[in-house]
Amino acid sequence: MNTAAKFKVDPALTKILGESYSSVESAIKELIDNAYDADATKVNVTIPEFFENSQVVIIDDGDGMTANDIKDQYLRIASSRFSRKGDTTIGKKRKVKGRKGIGKFAGLTVANVMQVKTYARGEETTLSISQDDIIGKDIDLESIDLPFTTGKCDKAFHGTTITLIGLNQNLNFPNVDKLKQLLTREYLRENDFEIIVNGEKLSVNDIPGQRFEREITLSNGQKVNAVATLTDKANKYHGINYKVDGKVIGKPSNILSDHEYIPAKLQKRLYVEVKADCLLPDTTADWGAINESSKLKEEIERQMLPFLEDSLKEGSRMEMAAAKARHQKKINAYLSKQPEYKKIFARTALEKVIEKFWAEEDAKIDTIISLMIDAFEKGHYWAVVENIDQAEDSQIEKLAEAFNEFGLNEITMMTQEASAKAKFLDKIEQLLNKDETLEATMHQALASNLWVFGYEYAHYINNKSLKLATEQLCDKLYRGENAGKRPDLLLGMAFNREKLLIEFKRPSHTLSRDDEAQAQRYRDELSVMFPNDQIKVMLVGGKPGNKIVQHNNAAGLTYHTYREVVANARANYDWLINNLTQVNT
Repeated sequence: MNTAAKFKVDPALTKILGESYSSVESAIKELIDNAYDADATKVNVTIPEFFENSQVVIIDDGDGMTANDIKDQYLRIASSRFSRKGDTTIGKKRKVKGRKGIGKFAGLTVANVMQVKTYARGEETTLSISQDDIIGKDIDLESIDLPFTTGKCDKAFHGTTITLIGLNQNLNFPNVDKLKQLLTREYLRENDFEIIVNGEKLSVNDIPGQRFEREITLSNGQKVNAVATLTDKANKYHGINYKVDGKVIGKPSNILSDHEYIPAKLQKRLYVEVKADCLLPDTTADWGAINESSKLKEEIERQMLPFLEDSLKEGSRMEMAAAKARHQKKINAYLSKQPEYKKIFARTALEKVIEKFWAEEDAKIDTIISLMIDAFEKGHYWAVVENIDQAEDSQIEKLAEAFNEFGLNEITMMTQEASAKAKFLDKIEQLLNKDETLEATMHQALASNLWVFGYEYAHYINNKSLKLATEQLCDKLYRGENAGKRPDLLLGMAFNREKLLIEFKRPSHTLSRDDEAQAQRYRDELSVMFPNDQIKVMLVGGKPGNKIVQHNNAAGLTYHTYREVVANARANYDWLINNLTQVNT
């Protein structure tokens, strides 16, 4: 029977149908999410190879909809399944994914026409929605007649077929591999939800990243197959995912969690699927877990450990090399000032830090390097290093003891340095909380502690020639009536001869473009004296003005707030203290 259906929606929500997704593939995934919410056990997706006369078809065996369901629920925009029926599905008690009630129209961001054919309780219903008829139209959606037909079907039939017709020529053509990769993050561990894309079932092979495979033979002659994938980003199911008789069992098991040399961030990128039907006798009746006392499981994980270590070592080799290269310049600059016998052990210690923490953010690695260099420069290490240097090769016992002491000293000194700097940050915050704190006070507190701003500033040095030139310039430019306008500046020089100019303002001062102009004038004057050197400028105060946008700043000039600087430094040192404490215990 032919009839018409209408949207049930406030006219102001017309544009909601034109909501864009991050990609064509994410819009298609939204339609698959709807099938999941409809308690489907199988979804078959067909994506054509070419634009011309192309259609994307998504078929599921979910609950389907009757004509009344479509009119009263499906076409009620912004009315989600979650709001109507709760946060779990009726049949399979799945956690509902659809929250806004607009994902069901995601197909209209991909194609001009979305046709919905659905079967439920003996009814076959077809609905057609055209993008041209609704999106961007300044009309009441309730006045639009949508092509709508109903008829009879076998009562055993249930499910929905969505056909996207006339793909958007302004968007990239749907990429099958990209869609699979997107879906694996969400559905790979689902036991009762099978997704087939262009005839191929979604599998561990579709996870993006470097893949390593190994067959493991157990002591009883049985074999298990393992596929490890090192993904680009952290995977919420990282670790070993056991599959027994085709079903995913229990939660992932991370057997690397206590590993001394593999960074936690790297561990979270390793997704491992182990097919081990031999564990069936040790699997609980509800498929919820594998018996913790299983000897076979213990043997599998014992044999898996070197495989996972090798996989991570091979997969991360290039990334680690890149991390080393990024930090090597800083290390080399420091080592160039040290005598030869110190260089060997300092380089070893610093490179060991990178090997252990290379997967962390560069700012955190820089914090550790800065601490170690501080410890080196203060002499904490050198009694140990000299002991190692003086030991003859024949004095194996003494040499071993010295190396052991070196390692323990490294952790202890780094912990002490980090704790001291955390206490220093407490004192800085006390100053910031006082309205009467002047820029001169902050200058005095931070001039010798530029590490607060980050490692890249930690080793700027106060050069006597620079200091003299700065004072002479200020005496010349800011005298008489202008003496009170003399900028509160600190000038330093980095290992690479780059110069840094800092202007401290009161913690209560709002930075303005006038402050920037003043610092710029000062930089221009200094540039006359140092025409071939780059001079970076840092303005530090209470907050930048409301209308200041950083990317509009002059080149090499940045605004900073004291609280932002202290908060970032504290986050790095708190993280470091926590890590060092764990290592020390």
